[in-house]
Amino acid sequence: MSQLIPSQIAVEQSLHAILVNFNGKQNITVLFNELSGIIFNEETEFINRNTQLDSWTEQHPDQAELADILFDLLMVQFLSAELHDEEYFDSPEWNEIENKTLNKGSEMLNLFLYLSEAKETEVDITMEDFLNEFLLVGEDEFQDEYRIYESLIVNEDLLDADLAGIRFIQKSVKEETGLQAYFVSLVLFFQFIEDGIELAEVAEVLSPFESAILHGMIAFNEN
Repeated sequence: MSQLIPSQIAVEQSLHAILVNFNGKQNITVLFNELSGIIFNEETEFINRNTQLDSWTEQHPDQAELADILFDLLMVQFLSAELHDEEYFDSPEWNEIENKTLNKGSEMLNLFLYLSEAKETEVDITMEDFLNEFLLVGEDEFQDEYRIYESLIVNEDLLDADLAGIRFIQKSVKEETGLQAYFVSLVLFFQFIEDGIELAEVAEVLSPFESAILHGMIAFNEN
């Protein structure tokens, strides 16, 4: 097996952590190998891999809750591990990808891309940096991002909140932002990165999905 470049290793380890924390350790090898065969198959065009991923999810309805985050991993691997010059993003191929995947994936793609960039530039990872320097939520032309992440912006003490407090704020996150399901995991991720919270203290009261997202992001960041 050829040596993986860092971004591929990060995606690989994130995928494994997501599957383990969502399913437990049973049958993980089969699921992981099937998904790796789709996500890392650079000989197959992105659109076809996207179709294969949809088919995989249909064949594994018990994994359907992971469909969006799996697409995020496919996309971040495609963007980070398969090198493209700037002109590529004006090409017919990229336009087709954008048009056919407009409703795919989750807001966690932004976080994966932020973590990739932060590693490359050796920037300290913080929620403030993510919001203000990566998403640029304070600038007028990025008000869509402000609207989506407003729950993180206006709650200044969020990183000091306990799990009950995080869940209370989660209730006010508008569903149309696409952030509600990921809110708890996202906040806990930044608490872990910035304050070093003990994951064992919250792990028992997280849903399998929340645990999968949290540990998937941590694994991505650590590899």
